[in-house]
Amino acid sequence: MRSVGSIFADILVDAGIDHVFGLPGGGTGIFFNGLFDKKDKIRTVLVRHEGGAACMADVYGRLTGKPAVLMGQGLWIGTSGGFGIVESYLAGVPMLIICDVSDYSSLSQFGPYQNSTGEYGAINLPNMMRSMTKYTTYATNASELIHGVQLAIKHATTGRPGPACVLVKWSAVLSRIDPDEANPKLRPLEGYLKTSPPCISQSDSDRVADLLLAAENPIIVAGAGVQRAKAYAELQELAELTGIPVATTYMGKSSIPETHDCALGTIGQIGQKAANETLTGADLIFASGTCLAPDNTKMLSPDFIDPERQKIIQIDIEPLNTGWTFPLEIGITSELKLALSAICDSIKNKSIPYDVKERVEKLQTRKAEANFFNEEFLFSDSVPIAPERVVKELNDQIGPDDIIVLDAGNNRMWMAHHFQTKGVGQIIAAGGAAGVGYGPPATLSAQMLNPEKRVIGICGDGGLMMHLYTLEMAVEYELPMTLVVMNNACLGNVMDFQKDDRRIATTYPRAKFYEIARGFGVESILVEKPEELKGAFEKALNTNKPVLIDVVIDDCAHFRMMPQ
Repeated sequence: MRSVGSIFADILVDAGIDHVFGLPGGGTGIFFNGLFDKKDKIRTVLVRHEGGAACMADVYGRLTGKPAVLMGQGLWIGTSGGFGIVESYLAGVPMLIICDVSDYSSLSQFGPYQNSTGEYGAINLPNMMRSMTKYTTYATNASELIHGVQLAIKHATTGRPGPACVLVKWSAVLSRIDPDEANPKLRPLEGYLKTSPPCISQSDSDRVADLLLAAENPIIVAGAGVQRAKAYAELQELAELTGIPVATTYMGKSSIPETHDCALGTIGQIGQKAANETLTGADLIFASGTCLAPDNTKMLSPDFIDPERQKIIQIDIEPLNTGWTFPLEIGITSELKLALSAICDSIKNKSIPYDVKERVEKLQTRKAEANFFNEEFLFSDSVPIAPERVVKELNDQIGPDDIIVLDAGNNRMWMAHHFQTKGVGQIIAAGGAAGVGYGPPATLSAQMLNPEKRVIGICGDGGLMMHLYTLEMAVEYELPMTLVVMNNACLGNVMDFQKDDRRIATTYPRAKFYEIARGFGVESILVEKPEELKGAFEKALNTNKPVLIDVVIDDCAHFRMMPQ
């Protein structure tokens, strides 16, 4: 007979899951105890807040394609941890959530404190978790628990990824079981995951190829699905074969380097002028791994995308996402990497009826006329520093192998619009729920998983104030990350929608983050003038330890960067 904690640890090893993020509490001690004997295979990270732990697990899922474990006491995982869980759910990122319902002494019917079974006098955690996960199971005995973990891993990774949760009663946590006597017998997880993903048919591949080659002004719109499928090479090959320009959604940013001849940048209200104008003027839109959600399509504006004058092809691994927001010419359910590869093969077997080089050259002219990543605010010498100038200095110093992590709020608006990516998968950004504060813990996780790379997190003062503990964690785990704080002493994105004479609950005294960071043992740099930016970035990016750059910026509205 074995403890469920030790069996749980074996299942994680079997699944290749090597990171657990969380805080011990409630009945989860047995699971953390099981991890003790697997320290050579599983890294257990003590995060100081459940919301940050969820963000760190989210980044693990984005970078590896596997679910990391988010673990802790149920009430706090479901409430505080929900901050990052909803991001994973809406962004399509795998995550495995393990938490208890704190039914102390099996007295859940009598309302013990912290109880979350859903009984009278308790919080209904099962309902909470089911509202923000792909799958939630409620384990009441040892057999249900160990099988629930396997099933949760399957649900988290199959089809469109997402978070899956195992809720556990204490009667199950404290049980011991022989895996051979479980009902059904516990078998290796691999056998439950041997399911081929959906794949485009040859006839559909040929139809898509024909439509792409026949269109006069086609455009590819690449979404988060390209990131999840790691279909970077296939997307770039398709663009280069055909000369078709590629725009991205916000969460698809860096699906293709924005330095590439065929790249147009992002679409939507905070998108590039070249991308938006090309999309509006297209006769064929090829939506790859995007559901063309309202936030990327100017709230489904018919002046932006109009299916009555534009044909739309859409490929997504989730069939409900195809034809969700716009009617289609062709809707295809397929794993995107396989689909794009098949379409490339179909095109190679056909004659291209136009000059690809000429099409690409015309695209370069169009981009130059639209001031592609070359707008005037980037060169501002104003004080306080223009936020666009901060992005310009980053553009000058970031290489293709560097990783950029974005937060929410206006800082992400400026980065999404003005930062020109140089490598694929370079951007990690909250966009499913896009909660302010995602950036600092996400930067920790990205650096933890990529110790050999330069990881730069960009956040606002509001986001960092919510997660100051990340500075202390960066020191503890010896993470050489750079955290850039755009400090304008306000909740800028909210304030932008208030009249100047009616501002309320959006401003506060400017925090001296550079002094706070030093208190945690983090090297810090205060930047107050634009000419100081270059030296600060050079120093931080060439230092093998955590550095915080506290940049005093103007509290200008993000609207000024969106003339299109």
